[in-house]
Amino acid sequence: MRWPTRWWARLACALAPLALAGPLAFLFLNALFPLPPGWLDAPSGTRILDRTGIELRRFPAPDTRWRFPVTLDQVSPQLVTALVEAEDRWLFVHPGVNPLAVLRAAWTNAVSGRVVSGASTIPMQLARMAAPGPRTLGAKLAESFRALQLTLAHSKTELLEAYLNTAPFGGNIVGVGAASRIYFGKPPDRLSLGECALLAVLPRAPNRYDPSRHPQAAMAVRDRVLTLLAERGAVPEAEARRAMRQPMVAQRRPSPMLAPHFCLLARSRLGAETSLTTSLDLARQGNVERLLARHVERLRGLGISNGAVAVLDRRTREVLALAGSANFHDDSHQGQVNNALSPRSPGSTLKPFLYALAFDKGVALPQSRLLDVPVDYAGYAPENYAGTFSGRVTVTDALTRSLNVPAVRLLARTGLHDFHTLLVRAGLETIDRPAASYGLPLALGACEVRLIDLTNVYATLGQGGEHRPWRITPDTGEGPGTPLFTPEAALVVAGMLTGVTRPDMPDSWRLTRDRPAAAWKTGTSFGHRDAWAVGFGPTLAVGVWVGNPSGAPVKGISGATHAGPLFFDVLRALEEPGRDLHLAEAPALRTVTLCATSGLPAGPDCPHTVESLAGPTLALPRCAEHRRILVDKATGLRLEGSCLTTDASRRAVPLVVESLPPELAAWLASQGKPAPGPPGLSPLCRDVPGGRGPVILSPSSDTPYVLRHDAPASHQQVALRAASGEPDQPLWWYVDGHFAGTAAGAATLFWPMTEGRHTVSVTDSQGRTGSAAFRVLD
Repeated sequence: MRWPTRWWARLACALAPLALAGPLAFLFLNALFPLPPGWLDAPSGTRILDRTGIELRRFPAPDTRWRFPVTLDQVSPQLVTALVEAEDRWLFVHPGVNPLAVLRAAWTNAVSGRVVSGASTIPMQLARMAAPGPRTLGAKLAESFRALQLTLAHSKTELLEAYLNTAPFGGNIVGVGAASRIYFGKPPDRLSLGECALLAVLPRAPNRYDPSRHPQAAMAVRDRVLTLLAERGAVPEAEARRAMRQPMVAQRRPSPMLAPHFCLLARSRLGAETSLTTSLDLARQGNVERLLARHVERLRGLGISNGAVAVLDRRTREVLALAGSANFHDDSHQGQVNNALSPRSPGSTLKPFLYALAFDKGVALPQSRLLDVPVDYAGYAPENYAGTFSGRVTVTDALTRSLNVPAVRLLARTGLHDFHTLLVRAGLETIDRPAASYGLPLALGACEVRLIDLTNVYATLGQGGEHRPWRITPDTGEGPGTPLFTPEAALVVAGMLTGVTRPDMPDSWRLTRDRPAAAWKTGTSFGHRDAWAVGFGPTLAVGVWVGNPSGAPVKGISGATHAGPLFFDVLRALEEPGRDLHLAEAPALRTVTLCATSGLPAGPDCPHTVESLAGPTLALPRCAEHRRILVDKATGLRLEGSCLTTDASRRAVPLVVESLPPELAAWLASQGKPAPGPPGLSPLCRDVPGGRGPVILSPSSDTPYVLRHDAPASHQQVALRAASGEPDQPLWWYVDGHFAGTAAGAATLFWPMTEGRHTVSVTDSQGRTGSAAFRVLD
């Protein structure tokens, strides 16, 4: 007997092919029209935070929208609940499209004769936001297809997170990360229940429900969502009622504009971060900005329109404060120019690094001596700021007084190429030309550097010579830096810089206990355009620049006078009073004995000596300025040669005499100050030339000469000049063995330069000869 076929069985048989065809069609279309790579990705804005998490500034995404992506755990759970209940209750059940919702919407719309209900799920809304278009049946089918694809490719929590980050919230506000901060001034994990209820449905009609422009409409839709949540048991009814009683307090909050120059710098150095926690300390930044504004206000009466300050942690090199101008919004004084990053001539602020290099090479010690007399290097004749000369000074005195001539002489002895290499290794990125193009004026700041880079090298000096780049993010405890100076050189030079006269230091030490210790240096640029004060205290490195952003000169501008007071105001505001510098140990530091007059390692005949610190390397020659001779006790005249075999030898007594370097002796003579020297030769002595032979003063073997292609050859000549014990007698000059000319002992002869290595010699009327080697580069 056959059983009758039931109606539902026949229906199932009829629909089975359709049920099978649907998935097969989807798979075919999915292969034919796959999800585009990164379909849900969108450019992000950037939030810049200080080291404690305070928001400094927000930048929109490249498409000018405020979009700050968040993860699901950064969003209030109440917002997630409200969103799911109000927009897609069955999100975690359906495959991307809710068939029941589609049928319900179709029936409701058919009965009403118009569209009164939609069936869009969160995946469908995501598809529509990723590819917006007209609201047609075809577009709806495409959204449904893409929604199925999204559900297949992503988990529901991933899609929920994507929706929260791409939903429109009015104007150019996209995503809850931006909406919560702009409307309510708080991150999305700190939203109240009422705020969550509003943001859950605000994307339905962002302009109509904008809480800053239509608070009543926003409250009405909020309350409807709260009622829905209470009815469904998603939140307690009492809590929902309390949220309904709260007023709608919302306004479009503009981005903060704190530390504007620093934020622009941070943004330029960003990687893929959407939120960057920086090293900046907002409290210190505020102090720096106030002090800078106050000082610049006073300086404007002198024609100095602006300034900049950089503050770095001495150990980690974190940028703790950076003010690029006195007022970012002051267009009349070019306030938006970041003078902390603008390359400018540093004046004398590079000198400490030269002295540290010279100490490491063993050619300069704190108590060794440098000549401070006129010198000419192929037409370059440096001068001191005061226009005077001191004859001979200690290295410490030369640095603390910022004398130019000794610094240039020291660079010639230390090596231009080595100094140039040191500055490049120190991160002074704007020194980007070959060493020869700067020449010896590099010792005096004949280049351009940035304030922030320069401040960092002073931090290196304060940290035992250990160099590391400055950073705008918090220190992560990375390994040690690279040695730029030895700890010995850093300690010695830092000690010298503590002796620079401070504008904030009264004579009585009892009144200085509220002031932190400091090692510092000032600089005034070529052309009187820039004034600098840079150095370090117990924990911080501070750099100050004042001048005109346009580069306009200011008569009388001075680093000590115009930048120094601000440097110490900043240091005093940020450092603890009374602390010392806590400099790194220098285990190889030792003490050597120098001649007090020459500053060279003392010889046996030096009458007076002085102790000086030295490192492992000492390249100074032994002092030969003092020597023991024999003189006639009766006449005081010098006895040499044949005299020592006559009766005069019985009257011989020893005498220590001093012979100054020829350049120093010649300068003293020009000042009407005869140089000490040995007594004249006794007439009883025969066949012994009297006095010393000529010593070549120019050309110098310390530095090469460079041919310039932009100057005529007739203007490129080397000065031949010598010091002679008989200035009125002629001297005969030879270059590479060829006769070059004759000149009186005190006169200068000029020789046309040619490329290559050369030897120059000079002979006086008694046949005594001096020689020197020099180089000419093309």
